[in-house]
Amino acid sequence: MKRTLYLALFAVVALLAIAVVGCADSDDDAATEADSGGAATVEDTGTTDLGERTDGPVKEQEEEVVVEATAVPEVDSKFGGVLKVVSQASVASLDPIFSGAYVTTAIASHLSETLFAWDINTQDAAALVDTWEISDDNMTYTFTIRDSTFHDGSTVTTADVKATYIRIVDSWYALWSTMREFIDASSFTIVDDKTFKLDLKEPTGAIVMALGKPYGSPRSCPESVCGGVDAFQAVDAGSPEATWIGTGPYKFKEWIQGDRIVLERYDDYKASPNATSLYTGEQIAYIDEIHWLEVPDEETKIAGLETGEWDVVDGAGLDFYDRLSKNSGLQIATYTPGHRSNLLTPANPPFDSPEGRQALQTGLDIEAIMYSLGPNNLWRTCHAVFYCDTRWETDAGSEHYNRNDKEAAKELLAQAGYAGETLVVLNPTDYATITPTGYVVKQEMEAMGIVVDMPANDWATIVSKFGNPEQFALATSWDVHWNSTSPLEHEAIGANSPLFPVDLIIDGSELHQLRKQFAQATDPAEQMRLVDAMQLEFYRVVPAVYEGIFYSIYPATAALKGFNVKAFPWYVNSWLER
Repeated sequence: MKRTLYLALFAVVALLAIAVVGCADSDDDAATEADSGGAATVEDTGTTDLGERTDGPVKEQEEEVVVEATAVPEVDSKFGGVLKVVSQASVASLDPIFSGAYVTTAIASHLSETLFAWDINTQDAAALVDTWEISDDNMTYTFTIRDSTFHDGSTVTTADVKATYIRIVDSWYALWSTMREFIDASSFTIVDDKTFKLDLKEPTGAIVMALGKPYGSPRSCPESVCGGVDAFQAVDAGSPEATWIGTGPYKFKEWIQGDRIVLERYDDYKASPNATSLYTGEQIAYIDEIHWLEVPDEETKIAGLETGEWDVVDGAGLDFYDRLSKNSGLQIATYTPGHRSNLLTPANPPFDSPEGRQALQTGLDIEAIMYSLGPNNLWRTCHAVFYCDTRWETDAGSEHYNRNDKEAAKELLAQAGYAGETLVVLNPTDYATITPTGYVVKQEMEAMGIVVDMPANDWATIVSKFGNPEQFALATSWDVHWNSTSPLEHEAIGANSPLFPVDLIIDGSELHQLRKQFAQATDPAEQMRLVDAMQLEFYRVVPAVYEGIFYSIYPATAALKGFNVKAFPWYVNSWLER
């Protein structure tokens, strides 16, 4: 039902209510319950709130004639309002295949959809796909897509699916460097407008998972936009406004560079008929518009949340947690198993050799770095490459983690040929969960005898430099469990990206071979043996320098209902009560 109809019906209900209120007893006032507590934890989705109805008999006083009020459909009071979200950092692109930046995925996920997606239990379930089947020999998958339209009104066909599939299968993402062992561009066959097949080169059970990850999976995009554009080129680099077209519950409205990105409800969205479950099933855009704001100063972000200038701070600084938790007008969501602070080391001297990267891993004081983020109840040290407190945690190679041995680091740097050259380290000025770590990393590197230059750049500028890794020696960053839930998806040991020493993950490398074996293994004990081997190899070659794990916080107004964070914040199916 269109929202205009909801408003018209609401007006009728209001008039009827006024007539009844005139005759009502004055003793029916509702009591107000005082709230003396602090910020709430993430709330359950709750039940549907319904607008009031008036349908009792109304008597005309003189003639005693009973007049039946016309039955009015119930009004869903969840619809309406503008949600203002402060983005984690500045945004450089809305192309979620080209850009690996979290801030891109957080927004683009509301614009476009994946073939499969996570349900509330983070299991893969159908999204744009309607039905699918697997051949008896496990070598052919056949998919039928559900009826859906793009934001320009055109119908989604398998030709559109193929265009975005070809982009992702040849992309730099870690998952796809492994999946190319099993499927490639030639694997995709269009049967008709609604049906396509994937023919495997070798059997694997990872196909559905690969088509439904929150990060690094093919997202809905018209063939006219994504066709012929590889993953290393942004589709919004030319004429942007024509390219931000998806099938999601929200559509693009406006982008004021450096200020805000605005999405509005897509009224013609064709929802799945299945029950709502996180990113799958029926998706309802209750909120009229979502504004993602760019506010570089952390104190300003928090002050604006406290005064109600905006509603959510995506990934607030951890050191604000205690202050925010005492505010009864706020709720705070957190994400566990967490994010991991890390250092990206493109193949430039002295980090083009294992000894150079080992020097960083050996010399860093991990606890000092993590304390820069905030209170230690929101972070921990963790040696497990595939995250602590998860299925794939192992102690293999843990003796190489958090050694804090500056003298050993100096010896390794000498072996790597470092001779006092100035190294450029990229660290953003506007990222609460990255910026503080960079200042400590600089101090730690200087204590190892490294000369460091750390220019002042915002995150969007740094992302633009990632395509030219010869400009820097090191970059501060983080990864997150929801895009690294298994060794197949782990960016540092699989991404074909200039941000990592690619010789470690190309075909033929030890890590690549171990990941392929993992994709084929079905025995849990064999899978765990391979995880042990991968972690030992990780600490030997150090494709990225791992620090600690932190639990990102998402403070929001208590008026935002149905809000939870299972991966990135998801505002579809959420509503405002104010």
